[in-house]
Amino acid sequence: MVIKTGREVDYDTANTMRILKALESYPRGATINDLAEELNLNRHTVTKILDRLLIEKRVNYEERGPAKVFWSVGSSRFVGRIDQGKWDTLWLNVFKPLYPGEEEFLRINQTKHDFLIRASSKFRSVGAVAIKRSNLINLIRILRDVARKEFNLQI
Repeated sequence: MVIKTGREVDYDTANTMRILKALESYPRGATINDLAEELNLNRHTVTKILDRLLIEKRVNYEERGPAKVFWSVGSSRFVGRIDQGKWDTLWLNVFKPLYPGEEEFLRINQTKHDFLIRASSKFRSVGAVAIKRSNLINLIRILRDVARKEFNLQI
C-alpha cells in the first residue's frame, strides 16, 4: 500500500486548475466546447481532464441533448491518495461549503480499474463517503479502536 500526499501526485496540472476555476465561473455549467474555447485548449485535452475530475468526484455533469454540461461540485483541496493495489485507489479531498452555514468536509472516494470500459479513462468511482468536520474526531476514534482491537496494530 502506497500513501501519497498532494505534493507527490502529479496529475494536478495547470490545465486542471484552469478548468476547475473556469467551471466555478459557470453557475449553470459549461460544455467541453465552452471550456476548450475559453481556455484555448484542445477538446481532447479538456475531455481527458474532465474524465479524471469525474472519477475524483470534483465535477459532475448531466446530458442535455447531444452535449454534456459539466459543473464544479465545490472548491476542494486534494490532501492525499492511498494506493491499495495496482487497480484500487482512495482519493482524499477537503471540500469547502457551497452554501453559507454548511460545514467543511473530508471526502474519501474509491476508484477501481474497469477492464470493460472503452473510455479514455478506464477507472471508475465505486464509492465515496463525506465526513463533516465536526465528525472527523469520531471517525478517527473508531478507526483507531478497530486498528487496535481487530487488527492488533499499535496505534
